[in-house]
Amino acid sequence: MKFITAILTLAAVAVASPTGTNPPQCTPATYSCAKNPNTHAEGWQVCDVDSKWVYAGDCPPKTICKFLEANGSPYCIPATW
Repeated sequence: MKFITAILTLAAVAVASPTGTNPPQCTPATYSCAKNPNTHAEGWQVCDVDSKWVYAGDCPPKTICKFLEANGSPYCIPATW
């Protein structure tokens, strides 16, 4: 009987313990400016349903990404601004 109780206790602890959970990196459906991980070009990223940033696109040449807090969107604007 003690053996069964010990096994059930260990099983309960294993189920209740988080396994490899990481805090979310971002809130899904949000955006931010970012650098392209491959080319380091200016661009933007989007937060996916798993709360992870995904690079979404490059700004055109001679532009930079600026984030507008008022509406939560990144914009590509002329680099000379």
